[in-house]
Amino acid sequence: MYGTKIGGTIFDRDEHRHTAADLLQYSNPDGLRVLLHATVGRILFRQTGAARPVAHGVVFHDAAGVRHRAYLNDGAKNEIVVCAGAVGSPQLLMLSGVGPRDHLESLGIEVVVDQPMVGQSMSDNPMNAIFVPSPTPVEVSLIQVVGITRFGSFIEGASGSNFASHYSQITRELRFGMFSAQVPT
Repeated sequence: MYGTKIGGTIFDRDEHRHTAADLLQYSNPDGLRVLLHATVGRILFRQTGAARPVAHGVVFHDAAGVRHRAYLNDGAKNEIVVCAGAVGSPQLLMLSGVGPRDHLESLGIEVVVDQPMVGQSMSDNPMNAIFVPSPTPVEVSLIQVVGITRFGSFIEGASGSNFASHYSQITRELRFGMFSAQVPT
């Protein structure tokens, strides 16, 4: 919504950082298996006996490139969470047969769900930064949205000491921050 101010944080009011991994403390570790360096290539869907397809497993490759299948347990408290990012998630859905019918069929992928909007309206996330130096130290903050233009662009703000270049008295070298217009030589 034009002009809206939104924001969020992964820090609580006591300045403790939280991640999705914190949810593991509420899980049953006996029913949880985490595989590192596993890459999912396709979601498996069951289409019989349901009004619509239901995800019931995944096909993945391990670190050695060996292909495996993993299936959900029976019951309502099982799920597959797609979290492959803005580009990877629609790619995974389309490789699994969920996406625009014409596109999937042109690639020889069996259509599970004709969903024309999967993978559409994708755009890059360009950023232009303006650095305003402060003569005194400022409180460090996370990047957060402070406004939305009528064109749908987000205006973000952040503060802190690591956004521009500065000279380190300790190492006696110039350090470059994430918004520095300079590059090391």
